[in-house]
Amino acid sequence: MTSETSERPSVKETIKRLGHCIELISMDPHFNEISVGLFLKDRTLTVWSYSQVSGIEVRLAKIRDRMVALGDLEISADVPNQAVIPEGDILMEPMKFMFREAVEKDPDTLPSGPIEAPDNKSTLTFVVEGEEQDGVHVYKVTAKGEGKRPESRVRATVGGFMRYGGCERLTPESFRFPDGKRHDGFVRLLLPYARNVSAVERMLEAEDMSGQMTTQTLGFSSQ
Repeated sequence: MTSETSERPSVKETIKRLGHCIELISMDPHFNEISVGLFLKDRTLTVWSYSQVSGIEVRLAKIRDRMVALGDLEISADVPNQAVIPEGDILMEPMKFMFREAVEKDPDTLPSGPIEAPDNKSTLTFVVEGEEQDGVHVYKVTAKGEGKRPESRVRATVGGFMRYGGCERLTPESFRFPDGKRHDGFVRLLLPYARNVSAVERMLEAEDMSGQMTTQTLGFSSQ
């Protein structure tokens, strides 16, 4: 099977074939400033662009590979710009952040090691660890270092996981994903956003306006 980028069908044909466009990056900073969309059909994710610039197939495949590493997805063996969501819930909001990270951040680096991030409002560092409890994977947020009201900051960070991951708070410092499964990749990805909800909301609002302009001009709209 050939790559999904070998042809450029009409917008309606693209939507019928690839599904709904769940996220749009209006400018890829690492490849000719093209617009890139993420489509979802059933449990298949497709990285797609209407650009026909030379090298586009390679770039879309690299974005797909980063998505797989960031979001614990499965590679589609036949199509280099597609990935498959494994069993469990389709976690829509985390996938959007995953796609943004895959496109916009340094294409040659991937996060690794313990899941932790410095607090942007204090000298604390948040650490997230998970464990199985009665068949459910539970994540606990702790704070290390010196800072005022660490319990309050931890509670707010769990709230960020609820906001951006659709997670359920179990205690002031612990949470689970809706399907109760392990999603370390999404936890690592979401922690920098979860620690500062207000700033992320402002960023997303600005980027959403830019994305709306792009959908109108480039045909990414699903209407």
